[in-house]
Amino acid sequence: MRLLLLLSVPYWRKHKLRTVLTIAGIVLGVALFLGMHSANRTVLAAFETTVDRIAGATQLQITAGETGFPEEVLEKVQAHPAVRVAAPVIEASVATGLAGQGNLLVLGVDMTGDQSLREYNLKDSQEDVVDDPLVFLAQPDSLIVSRAFAARNNLAVNSVLSLHTMEGRRRFTVRGLMQSGGLASAYGGALAVMDVYAAQHVFGRGRTFDRIDLAIAEGFNVEGVQRELEKQLGPGFEVETPQSRGRYLESVAAALQFSVNLTSAFALLIGIFIIYNAFSIAVTQRRAEIGVLRALGATRGKVLALFLGEGLLTGAIGSALGLVFGRLLARGVAAVMSMLVVEIYGTNQAIEEVVSEPRLMALAFSMGLIASVLGAILPARRAARVDPVRALQKGRHQVLTAGENRTRRLLAIITLAVAVALLFAGGSRGFFYASYILVVVACLLMTPSLALWLARALRPLCKRLRPVEGALAADSLIQAPRRTSATVAALMLSLALAVGFAGIAASSNRSMFTWMRGTLNFDLIVTTSESLASRAFRFPYALVGKVAALEGVEEVQPVRLGRVTARGRPVMLVAADAESVGRRVAAKVVQGNYAEMTRRTAAGEGAIISDSFSLLEGLNLGDTIAISTPSGTLALPVVGVTVDFTDQRGTILIDRSVFVRHWKDDSITVMRIYLKPGAVAGEVRQRILDRLGSQRRLFVLTAGEMKDYIGRIADQWFGMTWLQLFVAVLIAVLGIINSLTVSILDRRRELGVLQAVGAVRSQVRRAIWLEALLTAAIGLILGVALGAVVLYYNFVMVRIDVVGLRLGYEFPVNVVLGLIPMILAAALVAALWPAESAVRASLVEALEYE
Repeated sequence: MRLLLLLSVPYWRKHKLRTVLTIAGIVLGVALFLGMHSANRTVLAAFETTVDRIAGATQLQITAGETGFPEEVLEKVQAHPAVRVAAPVIEASVATGLAGQGNLLVLGVDMTGDQSLREYNLKDSQEDVVDDPLVFLAQPDSLIVSRAFAARNNLAVNSVLSLHTMEGRRRFTVRGLMQSGGLASAYGGALAVMDVYAAQHVFGRGRTFDRIDLAIAEGFNVEGVQRELEKQLGPGFEVETPQSRGRYLESVAAALQFSVNLTSAFALLIGIFIIYNAFSIAVTQRRAEIGVLRALGATRGKVLALFLGEGLLTGAIGSALGLVFGRLLARGVAAVMSMLVVEIYGTNQAIEEVVSEPRLMALAFSMGLIASVLGAILPARRAARVDPVRALQKGRHQVLTAGENRTRRLLAIITLAVAVALLFAGGSRGFFYASYILVVVACLLMTPSLALWLARALRPLCKRLRPVEGALAADSLIQAPRRTSATVAALMLSLALAVGFAGIAASSNRSMFTWMRGTLNFDLIVTTSESLASRAFRFPYALVGKVAALEGVEEVQPVRLGRVTARGRPVMLVAADAESVGRRVAAKVVQGNYAEMTRRTAAGEGAIISDSFSLLEGLNLGDTIAISTPSGTLALPVVGVTVDFTDQRGTILIDRSVFVRHWKDDSITVMRIYLKPGAVAGEVRQRILDRLGSQRRLFVLTAGEMKDYIGRIADQWFGMTWLQLFVAVLIAVLGIINSLTVSILDRRRELGVLQAVGAVRSQVRRAIWLEALLTAAIGLILGVALGAVVLYYNFVMVRIDVVGLRLGYEFPVNVVLGLIPMILAAALVAALWPAESAVRASLVEALEYE
């Protein structure tokens, strides 16, 4: 500790900028790790909090996926002797049209029994409205809203609020205000309560409920009642605790977790190389100081402990700052993820605060410390081995970073061979991921040698550009390849990560737009909501005939969408006229014959599943899939597998007649419209809006508008790529500044001699600038090469573990072409300060001889 105070702290004060750059490497890694993981958990926690507040005293909830179930189920549940309260619920998100307020979460409940489950906390003067449920039920336009929502929108009791319902805009009267806390605080206070039977009408649910909330009578065990109800209702129903409702969102978060974990691992690995570079500078700069310590009797162990102590202290400071910046990053990323979840999955989110798990923060802090120590180990060992005699010779600096290691090359070749063997061995995810890790390790081991070979290969080009300065820049890298290997390795890893994500994004977009061209070939689509992910509202089937009768309409294809449970997890069910789908939709077939599969599906003899669901669940042509329905288990053979991007977690297509028969519900979610030859889409859309828009809640989109909507969602989903590009540029700047500083210190005498024999400052500057550009070019070449390999592994991961997408390998050429000028420009900017420090250094000190 004394040596740290006497030697390390003064050195840090003298080199403030370099110290900041060193700490920045750890801050970056820790902040990315904590920020991304915290954002993921924050979104999940927000959903769970909303569920808990809405649930109130509910102990069990009965659902049948997103499709709902008939009212008759309620009577069966209420008749169970262990059920104290059984309250039906309908839940939907409704656009208010109020400026800056977004959506209102409307809860349809049966007030005769619901008050024993949820605390509405009304003012005394208002309690009579709900104490007499008949008054509330007799007025279907009644709403109870939270006091927070009312205050934001200047509402009071008896105020009128307009909402967009299935019958168009309708006026509702505020009959009560809920005080803050409990139910009223769910969804950030943007919550309203209405009668469940009025909600059925408002949302087009027919005679169905979304779920039933239960309270168990005293003396009964919740788990026992749960098992009894599951047996009584059958496999089409799920009887779970309210906390279990986040299961689907957790499966979605698992897909996001892939990129989060990969980004965090690479960021911390890159931080190790930044620390390594920074401590290499410190060792080079402090040779004389180390020599004095050794001459005065300091052991190698004490010198080693000094630099490792500096690494620990640097890591502690960087990790602490990383926790602060990680929380800030988490807030921004959580907001983006929340909007994305709403857009894609229609799941309401209200981010109130970032989740700060002490265990996660401790893990992030520890990882920062470990990364710092790992980065400092090699420079610390080098410092401990400094020869005190040579270190004290002013004219003979010991070049600690020169040379390369044949053993390292041999180890890299063996590691790469093992990685290839594991990859082709197949049959095990463990082998696959081990192969991935070993490939990265092999590339890191080979980085010094590869940097040397590339520097030699690029030397003629540098010399042709600037005969003197180019040769000096290339020779500097050739003479000490390990000096710049840390910078090259950090840049290589960063670029490989960026290329890997960009390739996934490019291939996904191409596959998605290919799917849209074949599948979204309708002329118009009529939906119940602005967000295509929302299924809160439903059309009555009778509306299909009215649309089909309009001038210019050739065919209307009704579709019902909703998540159901199959093979123990939620999956998107698509119920449509399979015969019409076979005629109209040009699907990409993975398994089976398209004409035969649509014929059998139309006859109710099977189901068509998406390729993603097939891969994730290991289902193939001929296998049987069991789907939970309110009427029991529906077992259908898989008659075909096609590419389908309707839902990230997979889809099952059945004929609409099968859905109506087993779900006892003929309502629909969307209508796909095909026009007669010569009909103009814009005119038919206006005709639909004029004829039905004033009577019904509906939105009419063209196929192009829907494709644009999906494209925007895809761009948001893959927005992570741009974060990787930002990290790549930042790494380039930090690493090149550090490596050039080491280069200048190692070549201090050489640069002094050049100026003494007539080299002007501009020539020295250009030599250093070219060295920076050459370093960046080598990093680019290696990063793009490693990125091409990483991209292959990413495609396999996406297929087997993330979302089950069978993507074709597609190298992101446009992104790489954009990276080249970006990284080279960053390298040139990074070289400006080291170049100026080199030309303004004292010639007397540089040429001083022992």
